[in-house]
Amino acid sequence: MRKVFLFSLALMIATFLNVFGAASNASYQKLRSALHEGKQVTILLDVQQFTGKPGTSLGYFTPNDLLLLPPDAAFPERIYASLFHFSNRTGTPMYECINYTFSSDNSVVVEATFYDPRNYQQISTPYTFTTFLDKGVFIKIPSKLF
Repeated sequence: MRKVFLFSLALMIATFLNVFGAASNASYQKLRSALHEGKQVTILLDVQQFTGKPGTSLGYFTPNDLLLLPPDAAFPERIYASLFHFSNRTGTPMYECINYTFSSDNSVVVEATFYDPRNYQQISTPYTFTTFLDKGVFIKIPSKLF
């Protein structure tokens, strides 16, 4: 059992270093440029880094869609991405919807909402965190696709 755990840990670290080995140096403008150029980006979420709570989530995903929302009277221009997936991390099956809103000041609002998989009813109050790029939310934009 311990060998499996160590192998899994080593695999996760290798994957992390492969995806995020270099400093991110992300900025809203780089993310916006990647969106305009049709580049695929990877988002890493390290909840512990911006909450200070040990043992919290660490994960990454490559969004299929990013949405550039134009400025309006209430909000500046922003980029929106979301991840909807099935989870069983608390021992209870649920759907998790995680929304990312990136703003031009490099701030990021992360909102996680949980749903009952049987009826899609919201299970609890959404968790909302505000942080900044490279402070718990990291963006990797490849220089080349191949």
